[in-house]
Amino acid sequence: MKKYFLLIAAAVAALAIVSCKKDGDKKTPDTTGGVSVASENLVAYFPLNSAEDVITLGEGVSVATLGGQAEFNEKGFRGGAYNNKSADHETQAYLKLNVPKDFLSKLSSFTVTAWVNSPTQRGGIITFDGGADANWGGWDMFYDGGDDKGTTFKGYMFSTKTEWGGFFPNFKSEAIVANQWIQVGFSYDENTSYANLWVNGVLVGPVDEEAQKILGTNLCWAGPADAEGNQAKVGKVVQPDVTCMYIGAFASRETGKSSESWLSYFAGKIDEIRVFNKALSEEEMLELYKAEVKVSDLD
Repeated sequence: MKKYFLLIAAAVAALAIVSCKKDGDKKTPDTTGGVSVASENLVAYFPLNSAEDVITLGEGVSVATLGGQAEFNEKGFRGGAYNNKSADHETQAYLKLNVPKDFLSKLSSFTVTAWVNSPTQRGGIITFDGGADANWGGWDMFYDGGDDKGTTFKGYMFSTKTEWGGFFPNFKSEAIVANQWIQVGFSYDENTSYANLWVNGVLVGPVDEEAQKILGTNLCWAGPADAEGNQAKVGKVVQPDVTCMYIGAFASRETGKSSESWLSYFAGKIDEIRVFNKALSEEEMLELYKAEVKVSDLD
């Protein structure tokens, strides 16, 4: 009988061990889409798969509304994607997200990336609203026209603590072609004061003849040079408080702050948006591009 009780006790202990092991083996939800590049600096990730699967990571971020001719297309770069079904950059379409007011202001350096596929060369990809002085929004990434030699890709950020509040890094790139998935990115590095644009994981901008390389897309100065020729760089950028973020449209157009003709809607698809709280290096940007291609649904 004693031996029998010992066997039962051993069986119960074994079950407890197995049970504990199963609980311990439970995996935490993947908030990065299986892409680990700079995951410790990832503050928001929007897979944009469907109306029910917009946000995987983003503290305090929520969906406000899907407006105009916007929809979620079943086939995107990976899974589903946001889409302006009109394929016309003059037709209203947008996805509006509510964001915490300090979403931008706590990013003294940043990187934002997205995958886009458009039949045109114009439209707001991602934009945030801004304060009273940020006429064109607090932060933008968009296409601003082009021709058979390439598309003009631009970014915009508004700094509240510099004499020159707005900065417009821009570059015309032949790498941006119609009806193909392109990874675009916009970053700012407080250590170098460069606002950089990226296409398919590669830095774009003017070539420095002396260095024989692209140093950055746009060097940001805090104001004009003084009488001795000294000029301060922006350094740590201070971005405005915000309330909302638009995908596929300009916040300034939707909020009525500005009606500039170039504030057009994005025609086509937008997918896989990532926001980092640091400026990714050239090596990290290329690694991110390759990692996202690897997990994509591209044929």
